Amino acid sequence: MTKSEKNNLNLFSEFTPATKAEWEKIMLDTIGPGEDLSKLNWNLRGLQPIPPLFTKEDIDYSNTTPVVHTASWGLCEHIAYKKLPEVIVSVKEAAQEGTGCCLISNKAHFKSETEIKKLKDSAKKSGVELIFESSEVTLIDDFKKPAEVKTGLPWCVNGSNFYDEEVSIPHQLAVSLSIASEYLITSGQKSANSILFRVKTGSLYFPEIAKLRALRILWYNLVDSLQIHEVAHARILSEVEPSETTESPYNNLLISVTKAMAAILGGTDLLLIHPFGREASHSEHITRNIHHILREEAYFGKVADAAAGSYYIETLTDQIAAEAWKRFGEIEKNGGFLKSLKNGIIPEDLS
Repeated sequence: MTKSEKNNLNLFSEFTPATKAEWEKIMLDTIGPGEDLSKLNWNLRGLQPIPPLFTKEDIDYSNTTPVVHTASWGLCEHIAYKKLPEVIVSVKEAAQEGTGCCLISNKAHFKSETEIKKLKDSAKKSGVELIFESSEVTLIDDFKKPAEVKTGLPWCVNGSNFYDEEVSIPHQLAVSLSIASEYLITSGQKSANSILFRVKTGSLYFPEIAKLRALRILWYNLVDSLQIHEVAHARILSEVEPSETTESPYNNLLISVTKAMAAILGGTDLLLIHPFGREASHSEHITRNIHHILREEAYFGKVADAAAGSYYIETLTDQIAAEAWKRFGEIEKNGGFLKSLKNGIIPEDLS
């Protein structure tokens, strides 16, 4: 080995590691003498205040489950037409643009199982996976007569029905986990590998990354507590909607890209980006290209689990998972998801 090769192996040996105290001194010098670092804490709803600095001294270990498909998310598209011929055409067009999954609106009208089979056969030829969304109104019936299992489609855990920017991230995950629990209890282990979590991606970049990572931890905790073995990792469909805080299509485009980045870094399996402008065809074309640009030009598709090793994200992941599991336990104590839904509301504060 040459001297040059040896120097390359010890590339960082000339840099002295900085201690947490040294970093804190730099921060205090920045915000001004006599100030308190606690003023920089981030207060996220449902969690303890989060400090601005984390080092390896702050965490002994992380329970974060390794992400399996970070670098290979699938492009998903929402089909919101009513009649079967229109749906079939839209699925074929989506496939030609590189889409591998289509979420079929609950407004779509199918007269029989024969029509659904026709749609499935057409989608299979195009190489497109189908997902049928469930509305909050039909959710109870899905447990009694689950159409997704009957037709061999993914069983969609739609926590998006209960999503709101004001609802804490731990509560969002607790509700989704409670829905999944009802499915598993109703149908047993046979449905475990068919479950697909549908979650909305909010505007808080790092917390949204940690949210998806925490969901994987919660899923493994759930199947373990129900003694369900040989189950696949949690499949996640992340949904990016246009921001309601701006009417500018260009601002919405930038916001959608940022949300998409968070979902990908969080390890989503499928990503659905809703059109951000009024001109549907142009907006749909641009949203498809967001996927391609992030994957091929920004290299998001080249690195597996890029967020791993971040002390901040790892700590935030563990905090979200712990709080969500606690809230999930409260929902179960109150009779589970179905009972809460029948009573009309699943409150944000269950403690």
